[in-house]
Amino acid sequence: MGARVEVEGVRKAFGSGGEGVVSEALAGVSFAIGSGEFVALLGPSGCGKSTLLNLLGALDRPTSGRVLVDGGDLALLTEPGRDLYRRRTAATVFQFFNLLPTMTSLENVALPLLLDGVPPGEADARAASTLAEVGLSGKTGSYPWQLSGGQMQRVAVARALVVSPALLLADEPTGNLDSRTGAQVLDLLGGLVAGRGVTIVLATHSADAAARAGRVLSLRDGLLEA
Repeated sequence: MGARVEVEGVRKAFGSGGEGVVSEALAGVSFAIGSGEFVALLGPSGCGKSTLLNLLGALDRPTSGRVLVDGGDLALLTEPGRDLYRRRTAATVFQFFNLLPTMTSLENVALPLLLDGVPPGEADARAASTLAEVGLSGKTGSYPWQLSGGQMQRVAVARALVVSPALLLADEPTGNLDSRTGAQVLDLLGGLVAGRGVTIVLATHSADAAARAGRVLSLRDGLLEA
């Protein structure tokens, strides 16, 4: 089941000194995302998309306002609680894949489970099953350098999915892919909503990519556009 997300009057400022705030990445943003929704955050570079994803992933805290996931305020989590949240509730897919080059696809996908204390045999079985789910059952023994860009992104999606997250955060996941391969990855993400009920938040500067989501939130200069 997907997570429910509520963002309430969130501001995020970076840098301060004698002359005041240097920059405000988010200037009072509010919205809600229902369980199992696929929502796109659309906007140009510097509009606040990645800052919002970092807040939703408990990688940062807002300057003011609240970010709630299933009713829990992420800012109130202890450091161990934040680690646990990132291991079990919210997973992220990155633009640059972030696969470990010395590990096979299976090993890359199994790694989050091993770090969470899952026995190696179970971790490998779950990793193999998840790779099959994203269409890569024949690539379990392949290293990243042996894969295409689209295949590497599918491995990255599998690595995020293997922990059965309630919330999947995708930061420009098609930014390094050609249009056809990018569309396949977006189809995969859309299918996860139907098949697993995962809540997905996609950050993108591409209107075409955003249009694949069920709902689009447009950001500019740290604010939601009407």
